[in-house]
Amino acid sequence: MKKLKIFFILPLFVLFSCNEDDSEITNYDLGANIILNTSSISNLDINHTMEISIITADGVSATGIQVIKGDSSVDASISGNLATFNSSLLGTLVGQEKDGVDINTITTLSNEKPYSKSFNIKINKALAIDKELDAITYNTAEKDTLIFSTSTKSAIIDNISLEWKKGSEGTYAPTEPLGTALNVNGEEIIFSNFTDASYGYNLAVKDTLYYRFIATSGALTDTIVTSMPIISQTFENSNTVVLSSDLTKNKLNLDTATSYTDTETELAEIKFKSPSGFEKESDTDIDFVKVGDLSGEMEYYNTVDKLFSEKDLLVAKRLYDAGSKETEFSAINKGDLYIYKITRVNEDEESITEYGMIKIGDIVTTNGGATLTDISIEFGEAEIK
Repeated sequence: MKKLKIFFILPLFVLFSCNEDDSEITNYDLGANIILNTSSISNLDINHTMEISIITADGVSATGIQVIKGDSSVDASISGNLATFNSSLLGTLVGQEKDGVDINTITTLSNEKPYSKSFNIKINKALAIDKELDAITYNTAEKDTLIFSTSTKSAIIDNISLEWKKGSEGTYAPTEPLGTALNVNGEEIIFSNFTDASYGYNLAVKDTLYYRFIATSGALTDTIVTSMPIISQTFENSNTVVLSSDLTKNKLNLDTATSYTDTETELAEIKFKSPSGFEKESDTDIDFVKVGDLSGEMEYYNTVDKLFSEKDLLVAKRLYDAGSKETEFSAINKGDLYIYKITRVNEDEESITEYGMIKIGDIVTTNGGATLTDISIEFGEAEIK
């Protein structure tokens, strides 16, 4: 057997076996050490060659290495400064991903000194979700991408199958979202323009799509599950401002939530309308639809408060398209909800259309030297993509 010379500050004949397990022999002048090179395998690698490096000082050799797992053991095959054994010793690997598998080794040395050492072998899942989706956005051209991959040491993955279900209480069924079998090495699944008709899933906003990937290797399988709620397009933030009959703050820009005086005609988009309402400012390309009875809508949107809290732009657009468009309202009430459509030209001379909601809060009229009315409004908007 080849001897490795150790060029450290320690004497050449000193190598220590250090282990926290009190049942093992530690801190002896052994003249040898072993290192488990194959420290991790996948849960499908039940027939993989595990490799151990042997390091010895001059005059010392390892004549045998026994590998023990529970009540089972094998003698590793030694060739030069390497020893090997088969992972079949480790038993079933699926389900061992959390804690790994513990083994112990007993090495017989030519100097007759006892040497035992323990190792923990990490067990990885053969399947992994490399890019999860927090959600799939309903009916948008923007792409939501899910990525999975597979990895083993030597096990051959025969195929990847995919199943889906609606919600946690659903029943899994086969699916091929790409129209063909999935690549056994991994693949991207891209969701775009997802609607209730996509893939035959019949999923709507508020539903959750579950995917279960199954990797098959001979008689073995590994599975991984991911869930993706279906969400609508929304405006992320809302602003609360006061639109007043006071001519120093009677106009508002909805894009920047900035109030302006009555003399501002370029930046303002809506303004106060007497006696207690609002209207479009100048040539702003905007109009409004007042939201009526919502009792026939889904439970998520069956009141003004629920619709505004959900900020669902797709529902807002549907209500806008079906409603009567107005450019002014002279008398509004607390709790009213208005949906608006506005088109602006950006600095690149492109027309951008956005949909928004305006929810009316407190309307306060004071009588002092002059009668003033303040309307508290909360609003938000976004482009539908």
